[in-house]
Amino acid sequence: MKRIEELIKYIYPSSVIADIGCDHGYLIKLAYNQGLIKKAYAIDNKIGPLNNAKRNLVDCDNVTYLLSNGISEIGDDTNIVILAGMGGNLIVKILEKDFDKLEHVDRVIVEANRNSELVRIFAINHHLKIVSEAIIEEDSIFYEIIVLEKGNMALTDDEIKFGPILLKNKDEMFIKKWSKQLAIYQEKNTIKLEKEINKIKEILNYEN
Repeated sequence: MKRIEELIKYIYPSSVIADIGCDHGYLIKLAYNQGLIKKAYAIDNKIGPLNNAKRNLVDCDNVTYLLSNGISEIGDDTNIVILAGMGGNLIVKILEKDFDKLEHVDRVIVEANRNSELVRIFAINHHLKIVSEAIIEEDSIFYEIIVLEKGNMALTDDEIKFGPILLKNKDEMFIKKWSKQLAIYQEKNTIKLEKEINKIKEILNYEN
């Protein structure tokens, strides 16, 4: 639940949200309980999780349930789209496929468990800017939250890989994530990973 609690911090009051891959509907329920949303689209590509969401959200008004692979059926009243617990490649695939559906959307909240750099490249190429970033660890998995809004930005290679805001702040979770990744690369100890190892050491200000 830690990552869900962190995610809803980026939902502003009176929003209409679309939760892509809603699973059990916990995010929508928590957002409703905190009075953040007035309507929600609960979307999943499997009927089992969607039925679980229906049971968990029985007391929540204005929830539309959609069996779908992405954002193709979200309403024009949606102002926040959330894609959580997926890899960056899948997130990008979903957003690219029906990008026109984001015309009326003010904010896209992404929570990637890998390949977050692909999300940042997508944002640059689709006139979206990063307004916030965070790293969450749950069950020994690191998730990167990236909050996007309409706008333009230019990022360096390091900012694409590590995140412009994350790189600037280098908080405790950033250090923990990349220190762990460094240890994994060092254990493999291959020539192919030498460049990656040196870059992470540079970012973390480690001595070679």
